[in-house]
Amino acid sequence: MTQVTFPSTPKPPAAPTLNEERFIRLAEVLATCGKSRSSVYEGIKDGTFPAPVKLKGRSSAWLKSEILHWMQACVAARHPVPVAIQATSMKTVTATGLNTRTRRQPA
Repeated sequence: MTQVTFPSTPKPPAAPTLNEERFIRLAEVLATCGKSRSSVYEGIKDGTFPAPVKLKGRSSAWLKSEILHWMQACVAARHPVPVAIQATSMKTVTATGLNTRTRRQPA
């Protein structure tokens, strides 16, 4: 009996790694991060978005790795670090007298 082998399906191109240094223009920056042109330049002015690298004359571009780092920082910022909760004793006065109960408070 002959064995038939099928060609493997081509893998999609690998996502760029963080250590990949490649210049990208504004159009690709906008497509990658999903920001508008005005918000990119506002973020550069505020220091919250990576600034472009001057290449020559009026030409400039961004490092793709810096854009990817910025995106990862945005994702990390949306997941807050959990705060430890401690149980502390709290005394309250009720109509029947002194009542002690436990209330959870952030550490």
